[in-house]
Amino acid sequence: MEAQENQVPKMNPLSISERSIPIDLLISVFSRLPVKSIGRCRCVSKQWSYILRRRDFTDLYLKTSSTRPCLLFNLKVNGKCLFLSAPQDQISSSVLVADRRMSFPTEDASCGVSRPVCGLVCSLDMNPSICNTSTGQCITLPKMKIASGGGTVNVYFGYEPVRKLFKVLRKSKDDYRVMTLGRGELSWRIVESSVAHSSLSNGICINGFMYYIAVRNDPRCLKPIMLVCFDMSLEKFTFLDVDIMLWRSTLIDVKDDMENEKWSKHVYKLPSSWKNLVGKHKEMNVVGMSGAGDIVFAPEYLDNDPFFIVYYNVVKNTVGKAEVQLGVVVRDADDLMKVQTFMDHVEDVKLMEVLGSS
Repeated sequence: MEAQENQVPKMNPLSISERSIPIDLLISVFSRLPVKSIGRCRCVSKQWSYILRRRDFTDLYLKTSSTRPCLLFNLKVNGKCLFLSAPQDQISSSVLVADRRMSFPTEDASCGVSRPVCGLVCSLDMNPSICNTSTGQCITLPKMKIASGGGTVNVYFGYEPVRKLFKVLRKSKDDYRVMTLGRGELSWRIVESSVAHSSLSNGICINGFMYYIAVRNDPRCLKPIMLVCFDMSLEKFTFLDVDIMLWRSTLIDVKDDMENEKWSKHVYKLPSSWKNLVGKHKEMNVVGMSGAGDIVFAPEYLDNDPFFIVYYNVVKNTVGKAEVQLGVVVRDADDLMKVQTFMDHVEDVKLMEVLGSS
């Protein structure tokens, strides 16, 4: 019997035939899907699974997600860190409904997590874990022994945009170490600091530089408070003296001109309606600034009253309030559940395997 002329030859499942949808078009379509749909699509076929793991697709998805940032909430519930998110562009609405992301156990959930960096967060306890709240995956970093009398451990999580590398800076007393993710085996490397210091704040990573407030470990110093800048690429510290009043400040990205390298001071007087909006919550945390010029505040704790955020527009001198439905109930009227609120969280569908293994 003669072979049929139109018989379709066997093909590699990862290849694309002429009659298939072009990869570029598939990637464009996939980049517009919700995160949960991406997970389902990975299970459709080997071809789709391959496409959705490609670096060009995950980079495009992250870039697309950056145009629709989210508010991210972290709560300590039953000894676990629980993550929820809500659309950031809807903060002017009266009610925001948060969507549950994931939860993970931690050695000390009260330590909380770092600010989100390109869709990932890092737990701030002694043995940190890196979590992708979009995929629900976590990796625990290798443990490092702390010398006797090492004191408090501080963890800072950042991103080097040029080489697209995540890094973790970990310090305890006078010991400073850094770890690079995504370069094979995970290991801690010693870095030198010309000024011994103790951290006073969590960090914020902006354009490849990690910033945090610290105090010099020298009682003779006349200006003990300083702003620490750690270059994630060169892995070097620089230090800038600041006013002592800044030691309890929250660092946020206000999108200023970084090339100017000059301090500027702006004093904002909140309108009288502020007191009516915040009610009994006299202490509010600054959690960030939106692209529309709104400084956003949130309570540090969740009680039996509805959780909310308050935003202040620095141009219009107006304030607004939005209730956030977290779907978490405080059982005891006297209980206070700590809540971390972050802005500019983006969704990343990159699988954690690419960050390396211990």
